[in-house]
Amino acid sequence: MPPGPDRAKAAARVPSVPLFLIPKVIQEQIKKKGESVFSIFVERRLHHQYRVRVETFFEHSHRARQEKKEMPESTVQDVLDV
Repeated sequence: MPPGPDRAKAAARVPSVPLFLIPKVIQEQIKKKGESVFSIFVERRLHHQYRVRVETFFEHSHRARQEKKEMPESTVQDVLDV
């Protein structure tokens, strides 16, 4: 399948949002991405601020592959040492 315009975009990440604006930010991101929204993450930051990330399936799988590449392989001995 050829890459479409959605595939070139990075995941929408809103760095600092107060609690009462989270629904509005999520609504705007869903309007931008349409029905292709796969996951929504809301993470609490400092001083009652929140980070909102809205991903499509393609963005999610791409991020998961990147994290897997960066993660070192653990051995059985590493697990037993914990």
